[in-house]
Amino acid sequence: MDSVRKAHRRLQRYPELLRQCSKEAAAYAGCVIGKENVKQWDCDEEFKHLMSCLRTAAHKANFSMVPIYKHCIIGLLIRGCLIVYGEIQDCVSVVPYTDVDYRVFTDAARYVVAGSSPYCRHTYRYSPIVAYLMVPNVIAFVMWGKILLSLIDVLVGFLIHKIVILRSEDSMSTFCACLCLYNPLAIIIATRGNADSLSAALVLMSVLLLSKGRVVLSGMVHGLAVHLRLYPLVFSLPMYLSLRSSDTKSHGVIPNRNQLKLAVSCASIVVALAVIFYFVYGYECLHESFFYHLSRRDSKHNFSVYFYMMYLTSVDAPSDLMLKILTFAPQGMLLLVFSFVYSSKDNLMFCLLVQAIVMVMYNPVMTSQYFVWFLSLLPACVPALAISKIRGLMLGTLWGLAQISWLVPAYFLEFQGYNTFLLVWLQGLVFFCVNITIVRELIIMYNYDINKW
Repeated sequence: MDSVRKAHRRLQRYPELLRQCSKEAAAYAGCVIGKENVKQWDCDEEFKHLMSCLRTAAHKANFSMVPIYKHCIIGLLIRGCLIVYGEIQDCVSVVPYTDVDYRVFTDAARYVVAGSSPYCRHTYRYSPIVAYLMVPNVIAFVMWGKILLSLIDVLVGFLIHKIVILRSEDSMSTFCACLCLYNPLAIIIATRGNADSLSAALVLMSVLLLSKGRVVLSGMVHGLAVHLRLYPLVFSLPMYLSLRSSDTKSHGVIPNRNQLKLAVSCASIVVALAVIFYFVYGYECLHESFFYHLSRRDSKHNFSVYFYMMYLTSVDAPSDLMLKILTFAPQGMLLLVFSFVYSSKDNLMFCLLVQAIVMVMYNPVMTSQYFVWFLSLLPACVPALAISKIRGLMLGTLWGLAQISWLVPAYFLEFQGYNTFLLVWLQGLVFFCVNITIVRELIIMYNYDINKW
């Protein structure tokens, strides 16, 4: 009976497989119908193309038959192995695996446990919530935070599955989720103890809730995301515009009922949390977690095209205001343009993706952890991209090689003490050009008028 049930399930999948290979099937049918006396090998080439397409579609379908929760378990096990490996590398290697921010989180949690402020820890510039989440690092075991952040990283993959399945079949949603769950860069960043996966999960959760019409709850989650990390604030405008009425003549600027719900619920959470922590920890909390990031100048080497300028002017800096205008003006203009061009409900996810990439590549400070900002959004946009496997692999390889080419001189600068500042900056320019190329390709490949993926 089990074999009969399996055969029945395979038969149920045939219409879907044929739909995916409709062009090849039409070509084969046209060849057969167009010949009066069809011989055995007359349409052999068309038949081979059809069979090849069906095999590929069946392979994808078999992959997606694995339930999403099993992929989540596998992804979590992979992350668990890397957490254990990271502890070993920290003990035996000169190059540590654990992110320096994770040690900062743990130290801040130690101050919290002692009844003091997390901001007693120098360079702790995050919401107190992050320190609260890391308290078990101090009272239980030090790997707790990495396990929690890995769980949240797996949640990101699950949320992608939920977002894509609203517009596409289950096989595509599982595939998109796996792009996140098995992404080596995202896995490494999470298992090193970086907390950006928390913000990524909240951004995706707010988009999912907005897609389901839960506007107030979406605004509250978005407000929490903004409180934890400032970058989701940029997504507020396209989210707001995506709720505009279809018959409006004001381009969505004058708010309707849903737009007011989103704005008020988001602002309420941001203000409420800011006021609460201000009374608990004073102005230092607002300065370190919010205002510092608006005035930050970092002269340490990073991927940013502005790094060398920041390094050379770290002592005799020109006017701070003029410098900020020069660095943020290009970014601000692009973010504003994308907000209005791609902010309809159907295009919202793609809008957030290109905005995240622009934010990262034009930022005065750019480190590997910032890549989570757009890598967590990219898989949800894959169904709307007209891209072949080869082209996607080429773009991914190009991006990876550009990153590696920067990491080599950066390693010699940081760990060997060689003066490679200029080379690091030049490789940063190359990386910037590669990112621009990828954004251009994504815009070209995106199906702008898509209604259903």
